[in-house]
Amino acid sequence: MADKKYSVLYVDDEPSNLRAFKATFKWDFHIFLAETGYEGLEILRENQVQVVIADQRMPEMTGFEFFKKLVAEFPEPTRIILTGYSDMGVLIKAINECGIYQYLTKPWNENELKYVLERACEIYQLRKDNKKLIHDLKVANDKLTEENFYLKEEIKLEHDFNHIVTKSPLFREVLQNVEKVANTKTSVLITGESGTGKELLARALHNISNRSKCPLIKVNCAALPRELIESELFGHEKGAFTGAISTRKGKFELADKGTIFLDEIGEMPIELQAKLLRVLQESEIQRLGSDKTHPIDVRVIAATNRQLEQAIARGEFREDLYYRLNVFPIHIPPLRERAEDIPILVNFFLQKHEPIVGRSINKIPKKVLNNLINYHWPGNVRELENVIERSMILSTGTTLQLMHLENKMPTIKNQPGFLTLEEAERQHILKALELTRWKVSGKNGAAELLNMNPKTLFFRMNKLGIKK
Repeated sequence: MADKKYSVLYVDDEPSNLRAFKATFKWDFHIFLAETGYEGLEILRENQVQVVIADQRMPEMTGFEFFKKLVAEFPEPTRIILTGYSDMGVLIKAINECGIYQYLTKPWNENELKYVLERACEIYQLRKDNKKLIHDLKVANDKLTEENFYLKEEIKLEHDFNHIVTKSPLFREVLQNVEKVANTKTSVLITGESGTGKELLARALHNISNRSKCPLIKVNCAALPRELIESELFGHEKGAFTGAISTRKGKFELADKGTIFLDEIGEMPIELQAKLLRVLQESEIQRLGSDKTHPIDVRVIAATNRQLEQAIARGEFREDLYYRLNVFPIHIPPLRERAEDIPILVNFFLQKHEPIVGRSINKIPKKVLNNLINYHWPGNVRELENVIERSMILSTGTTLQLMHLENKMPTIKNQPGFLTLEEAERQHILKALELTRWKVSGKNGAAELLNMNPKTLFFRMNKLGIKK
């Protein structure tokens, strides 16, 4: 939470609870105390208070009755109800009618309560700063907790990208490029490390295109046996080879009027690349065992995690095919370059896997989130999703735990004698800039030396505070 001190009103008919609360949190918040709801309302009439916490079972006015009056007169403060009883009926009414942010059971735990109070202050600030978020907050209140609300910001572009969530400027630029190219027939080459979501992006590109009502056919070039890949792609006639007992359409024919996604294109055998190039140039296919051609109207999206330029230099990939596929390149940055997406991805995966795991996780301790952000994620988004699903299974209660992953998720900054990832990146970029005399883009520029998109490099320089 920011250095600014927020004010908290605690209403409880037990003086010992009030004293303990003030002693515990007086250094973190401005504390107001009241033994009855009536006293609490008087304090609110005379002071600016951001968070109100009240006991449910009080003699003169229950917590629910107090919050009903509070909402009518002071709707702004974030509200927390405290109870030592399992009175779910009252709690549900309080949540629905009074917009309760959270409920806690007595006796309260100091660390848990401090965490909830800090999140409640953030919720208050969000309401104050952005009025349009109130509706989203109310929806979150219906789920009994808003602790992760600030994680739920999704990409807002012209189209709905469904399962793609981000607030990264780098990835927003990627999605904007997807929008620009979607309704063309231009071939697209998606590059990025394993696990960055290349297939997900290809599906999004197809879904927002004018071909969305026609098939999207996926081919994993790395998974097909070399002797079958030609038949799989282009089809075969009956008797074309041993076992070809009937005529069969290939993936390109099945994708007619739609899109074909050639995943792991860098793994395609060199001898088949010439045939693929001809299909792309002529927009027609010839089935194995046939001398006839069939016209096709297919949009091609290819993806790879390999450096195809290096594969070309080694003679493993045709240069002419590369240029035919790479008409509109889209590079997905690795997760370590968009760490700001990790919190919203964590929240997304918690919701996604809740029905699968059969458990709801709605609390993410700050230490856990920091560990996730500081990890370098060699497996990118796929690895993050696997970690979250595994953690949901092994966690106890409703709090996300990563204790079983501590040995697998070291943070660079905690290792003596090592630079942080950010510091290492900064020094590496500076070295490249010095070698290129601070030429960022263009031939022999730092971006080319680092094998980065110039826009990506400019963004990283700005984020790392690198100036000439």
